[in-house]
Amino acid sequence: MNVRSGPVPFMQDMPDQTQRMLDYYGLARDPFGEDVDAAVFSGVAERSDTVEQLKHLLTFSPQDCLMMAPAEGGKRHLAREVLRRFDDEWRVAWLDAGSATQLDLICRELIGQLGLGLRVDSDTASLFRNIADAIAQRTADGENFLMIVEHADRWSGEVQSWVQSLHTLATQPDLRMRQLWLAESATAIEQAGNDELWFVLVLEAFSEADAAGYLRDRFAAAGHLDAVPIDTRDIARLNDLAHGLPGHLNQVVSDYLIAGTFKTTERQQGFPLTHLIAGSAVVTLLVLVFLYSRGGDEPVPAETQREPDTQVAATNSEVQQRLAEAVARVEARQQDATVNADDAPTPADAPPAPVTEPPAAPAPTPEEPPAEPDSAPEPEDNTPAPEPAQEPAAPEPTTAVAADALPKWLAAASDSQYSLQLLGVRDRAAIVRLIEDQADPDQFGIVTTQLDSRPWHVLVYGLYPDSATARADIPNLPDDFSGQSPWARNVADLKATANQNN
Repeated sequence: MNVRSGPVPFMQDMPDQTQRMLDYYGLARDPFGEDVDAAVFSGVAERSDTVEQLKHLLTFSPQDCLMMAPAEGGKRHLAREVLRRFDDEWRVAWLDAGSATQLDLICRELIGQLGLGLRVDSDTASLFRNIADAIAQRTADGENFLMIVEHADRWSGEVQSWVQSLHTLATQPDLRMRQLWLAESATAIEQAGNDELWFVLVLEAFSEADAAGYLRDRFAAAGHLDAVPIDTRDIARLNDLAHGLPGHLNQVVSDYLIAGTFKTTERQQGFPLTHLIAGSAVVTLLVLVFLYSRGGDEPVPAETQREPDTQVAATNSEVQQRLAEAVARVEARQQDATVNADDAPTPADAPPAPVTEPPAAPAPTPEEPPAEPDSAPEPEDNTPAPEPAQEPAAPEPTTAVAADALPKWLAAASDSQYSLQLLGVRDRAAIVRLIEDQADPDQFGIVTTQLDSRPWHVLVYGLYPDSATARADIPNLPDDFSGQSPWARNVADLKATANQNN
């Protein structure tokens, strides 16, 4: 591992916005950069126990190991921690199935990375036999061999079968090369259900407490030894945005912190929106929206929203309008990817955002008050009676969400049961149409929650006694959902989500 000689080159290599974040929070390193990845392993969500379990299985078990989690679920980071806990007698080959797709290239990589010293001009069958024999001989002499395959579900069935044959070609199980495959779904792995060949392990998503502990570990490694500089409630919301996946959580929190530095110190200079969007469109937009809207938890009084400086007011209005337009375009792309393309708007259409801001103007005049601050309090100003002034505290959209937030069969289910989350969109009608097209629509339901103070509709499927049974049913999903990576969610969690902000 290459170690940088000092902090100055490391700082100069960073984007200006990340550098600004480090200065603002007094951090020595980027909490979400490669240096911290190499320096710290957070054992939350039983990750430390998982590492020890994998180390034990790879050392002593006749099974090889298959570790599953969605993209950005932490598989690579955990596999690297397993390697750090092995001694120097282990020789390791790390393959990326997304790039090493041909058998001859795979053999060359194995021979080169493991230092086997074999010729590669034999036919495929002979080459795999020679690799297995060389590994068996050297294992008997005290060495150990491990192959880690990243994105293993991207290999074709034929390639998987050949690589798996290294298990059976060994003269004895203890003399084989151990294998650890990382995949997003077991449905694309040949013989994943063969208990004699594979031990299957699934990484669970972070809970709110897991996310808080994970961030605490990373900030400590970055030089921030005090508490995480994020409110507990915001950590929960950021983790929800990231779906409990550590890779996504890194990006969401980084964007949150960067945006916070600009919000507090550069309101009059405008917000560098386009640069942030270029790096992480969907995640950044969602984070920035709830930063500026404060999550819709409490209506902000009109007198505190109207700033005396008209330049600041115009800047805020422009930021909100640009965010609304960008969010609408991103949501259109998300919906286009998850529902029928004929029913969903395309990015170029730029559909109107379902928010209260007016269409964006290229340069709003300072004389005009911001549209959003005036829209909610106006009835309060024009109506002297106290009763109408209380109505904004319970707006009609929230009541509509609460009325049908859960399907009846899910509301009646036990909190210990599980369901499969398939997708989430803003457009409820699109999910309804999708359900109506299914052969067994009664198996589907819509859980409605709120995201950034607006309804968010999640499609769920089936009831299961536990998460393992739910995941085992993924291959049996209707064709419209094949090739996806559904999320097994606890019913209690879904019920809590449906009650959120209601």
